[in-house]
Amino acid sequence: MRDDVLNLSIVVPAFNEAVRIRDRAGLLNEAVAAGDIDPLATELIVVDDGSTDETARLAERLLAPTYPRLRILRMRKNSGKGAAIRVGAGAAAAPFVAFMDADMSVDPAQVPLLVAAMEGAHVAIGSRAMSDSTTESHSRHRVIMGRTFNFLANAVTNVGLKDTQCGFKAFRTPVARILFHLMVIDRFAFDVEVLALARQLGMEICEVPVEWRDSQNSTVRPISDSMSMAIDVLRIRSLPSWSRGARPKASRLRPALSTGPSRHSGRPIQFFA
Repeated sequence: MRDDVLNLSIVVPAFNEAVRIRDRAGLLNEAVAAGDIDPLATELIVVDDGSTDETARLAERLLAPTYPRLRILRMRKNSGKGAAIRVGAGAAAAPFVAFMDADMSVDPAQVPLLVAAMEGAHVAIGSRAMSDSTTESHSRHRVIMGRTFNFLANAVTNVGLKDTQCGFKAFRTPVARILFHLMVIDRFAFDVEVLALARQLGMEICEVPVEWRDSQNSTVRPISDSMSMAIDVLRIRSLPSWSRGARPKASRLRPALSTGPSRHSGRPIQFFA
């Protein structure tokens, strides 16, 4: 298999997601059947974030027949969604890397939208808040929580984005490595920090309208997780990475922003396949 045909790495972070992998893997396979994802040009990376169930085994059994470039990375302990995506981005071999949630609230068939947006941006993010977006939710509390959190994120970081939390984002791979290397927050609010860093570094962020369907079996805990996310967002402005002195110099960033993927994977990461 020739490495030069690889053009996209898709990272799926997963913690105790055996049930969802079983129920939703079909969407990833259907995206291939419909021609929305080219399995020979796409590297699918499932990062098992310290699961205690059959997440890794099921992912391999259900996805390997369709995705010859499937990779299962297993973290030794649960470290958070942001940490899992850092591992995936560090291992990505394609010039572009995307991530999506294991619940597939955004159908993988929409991956071409992110890929197209990357032609004119360093970062492309799915947005549920654009006029062309459609959303379907079974939880009014989750909708209110999302809107409140996005208001807080914009107020604190001034990222100026309609939806920071949609689990459907793509990056030029060198950009992803820079951002995830600088990132400190590893759990739910990592998206906000990554996007705020991108803004600080002058990167172009494109919002893409998506069709989004809420998972009825969400693991999000409305009260405790909302509090944790809010605290993390308030922490962002006090983090060392927020300081101008901590930002990489433009001259050091320029090669990463204008060339193909670097082989350097950022901070050391520990995982075993």
